Amino acid sequence: MELRIFGGVVALLLAAFAARRSQKRELRRGELLAISVFVVALGLAAAVPVVYAPVLSGLGFERGDDRQIIGLLVISNLILFMFAFRGFVRDDKLSDEVGNLVDYMALRRLEDSGWPTVRGSCAVVIAAYNEADNLPAVLGQMPEEVEGLPVLPIVISDGSTDATESTARNLGATVMRRNLRRGQGAAVRLGCQVALRTGAQVIVTMDADGQHDPKEMYRLVRPVLAGEADIVQGSRVLGSFESESNVRYHGVRLFARLLSLLGRTKITDPSNGYRALTPATFQRLSLKQDQYYVSELFLDAMRKGFRATEVPITVRKRASGGTKKGKTVRYAWGFSKAIIRTWLR
Repeated sequence: MELRIFGGVVALLLAAFAARRSQKRELRRGELLAISVFVVALGLAAAVPVVYAPVLSGLGFERGDDRQIIGLLVISNLILFMFAFRGFVRDDKLSDEVGNLVDYMALRRLEDSGWPTVRGSCAVVIAAYNEADNLPAVLGQMPEEVEGLPVLPIVISDGSTDATESTARNLGATVMRRNLRRGQGAAVRLGCQVALRTGAQVIVTMDADGQHDPKEMYRLVRPVLAGEADIVQGSRVLGSFESESNVRYHGVRLFARLLSLLGRTKITDPSNGYRALTPATFQRLSLKQDQYYVSELFLDAMRKGFRATEVPITVRKRASGGTKKGKTVRYAWGFSKAIIRTWLR
């Protein structure tokens, strides 16, 4: 009986702990949900311990009220230990600090060399890692203006070791060099910071591999300038694509359904990096993902009530070379983790 009382007390303490941390916004949604489940489970075990007899017997705890409570306490302590351990490893703070320092130095280098003076422009942010061979196909087709706005291409070299920077500079782009490779999401964030400092009226993001057609940029920019949307996403599903594996084809549709459900806004092409948004929208987004940022951007924007729409675009084969997104399974896993982390946050 004493152990049953002790189990009930532990459940109450856990509930008080969760309530206090939740009020201070120190618990994520998933953590609060998990702790709540464990509190209910412990409370139920203290009141009606026989409920868990089949499960605990399978784990090696013999039948009996005291043994059941001991088993549940052991399991709950292990779970709490996992939460504590996760708190230590959830974010690699040292890595973040180093990355932020590298970004700061990159911004200072560009600032010292002089910010672009094209204000009221359409800033096109292009994250590039060893894309010297593909950038001529991208920047060479870049329009000089779109919907009456001068186009300002900004290439973020994400730790490139080839001629990415000199190629982009020779083709007239503003180039920011970052010595440490952090990923496409971090590079896009940095590029958007540059766009803000140049006084851009609209920000466009696109890939550096030649899959996005710069001549279709007006389709993305027009609804933003017309005040019809805060974010305009390009969609190969609504438009067309030249080549795609069956696995990726079905994966795009699966993730589209999932993000449409979580964001409560229909989206057909959740992994597409060709989009336009207002600077004010970017400033209010909380973007943390260094790599798989597209799903994070969509979910965070929907949670904050921004208006989003999709327009048809063409997705072409890479101009040259192979993809840097990793194999299909790895990409799907990384994309899934980004969705989960953003939703829990």
